Amino acid sequence: LIIIPLVVFGMTALSVVQKWTNPIWISLFIIPIAAILIKDPQTVATWIHFGGMSPSGAGFDPLLWGSAAGIALSLIAQIGEQADYLRFMPNIKPAKKWTWWFAVLAAGPGWVVLGATKQLMGSFLSSIAATHGTPLAKANEPIHMYITGFGYAFPAAALILAAIFIFMSQIKINVTNAYSGSLSWSNFFSRLTHRHPGRVIYIFLNVGIALTLMEGNMFSVLGTILGFYSNVAVAWIGAIVADLVINKPLLKLSPSYIEFKRAHLYNFNPVGFGAMVIASIVSVAAFFGAFGPWGESFSAFIALFLAFTLSPIIAIITKGKYYIARDPHYHAGTHHDILNCVSCGFEYEKEDMACCPAHDGPICSLCCSLDKECQDMCKDVGRLKNIPVKCA
Repeated sequence: LIIIPLVVFGMTALSVVQKWTNPIWISLFIIPIAAILIKDPQTVATWIHFGGMSPSGAGFDPLLWGSAAGIALSLIAQIGEQADYLRFMPNIKPAKKWTWWFAVLAAGPGWVVLGATKQLMGSFLSSIAATHGTPLAKANEPIHMYITGFGYAFPAAALILAAIFIFMSQIKINVTNAYSGSLSWSNFFSRLTHRHPGRVIYIFLNVGIALTLMEGNMFSVLGTILGFYSNVAVAWIGAIVADLVINKPLLKLSPSYIEFKRAHLYNFNPVGFGAMVIASIVSVAAFFGAFGPWGESFSAFIALFLAFTLSPIIAIITKGKYYIARDPHYHAGTHHDILNCVSCGFEYEKEDMACCPAHDGPICSLCCSLDKECQDMCKDVGRLKNIPVKCA
């Protein structure tokens, strides 16, 4: 009831929500931690030596470490949501160059600093909750963590403050998840079915899936789900990183720029897609025990290594010929910054446009994805050369 109305209004409304709730959220995040450390500094030692239900107690177990790392690495796909926010960064200005770069790095790859801090604090509060009598099976639930934490600062209001903090956290997390998810579903189905009923429809789909998982008590098997999912997420990121740091600058087999328009791309590029699929299959098999306990614990690292290795190998084998399906310089309206789409009539920046011989003019990337009559005639290089197109 709260998430859907907020997400319907898009990123502008979400930015306002995040901006005004951040000071309250940060305060509620810090207060219990600070209160615990001030009133009982010994809890740090308790945390460090907390063994939980580990067979090895507080001692280091590489298999458990690998499994925990696999669960943590499931968050690597968060970089997709960070990119959604970075799209709204203003243009860089010479006078504020360093400020701009700091903001980009902090909101982009820098999110892992906050993410890691939150995970460490979660384990800290879990250990404190367990030592205060919370059953181990429930000590990892945020509400129990923060009831214990706020109990150090405001004992009489601990439950209320913990509930407010958890409630606010869920809203801040899920508005972003629902927005990003609606974009992903929209892109996926637009390309697959050539229909676009609107992003709002997919908000209901995304939230519906989330509610179904919640009602199915997904939290009880969350570790297994995240461990499984991280294999695919890590394989995806591994293929992307290899393309950015090896295939592009070193091998020169990948274009120096990022292309996203259907008009310029093959339906499948075995370099990224192939590397991700192979790495995912092998690592998921390892996760389910195909290669013994070590493979099961370190399956996410297997995914990362395979995807990172296979991407340049496949690029060399294919000679990078499946990246670009047509001349990338054959752009619409190279002399104009803003163009009207010949299909929908709306204005778009030229970077979002392509020359369309089927419609005889510049077409936006969305209309291009939705078109199912053109049969990708723009990618037929021989035919394209003989077709005059009014794009300039």
